[in-house]
Amino acid sequence: MNESRLICVIFQIVEFINEAEMTNSGKMLVINYFQEALYNNHSQKAREAIIRYTQCKTLPSLEEIRQKTADQLTPLEHLLLKMEFEAKRYSEGI
Repeated sequence: MNESRLICVIFQIVEFINEAEMTNSGKMLVINYFQEALYNNHSQKAREAIIRYTQCKTLPSLEEIRQKTADQLTPLEHLLLKMEFEAKRYSEGI
């Protein structure tokens, strides 16, 4: 299982939302939020960590993103799809 790939995507999303590079202490805080999240689903844990750190109200759901064609996706939605993919890989131990 490779948690680091999922964590890297989480960092990319946070940096995209905040429009700033994360500090090392910020990265450690996000990792802590991810590990503390009460969900069993890694995707939900990642979403909670992102929302908690960035203080954004919501993120587009996977269902909302899937309703769009590839050329309609925003950069944030592309990153969220990448996060969902890595969360699934991590859950399956790939």
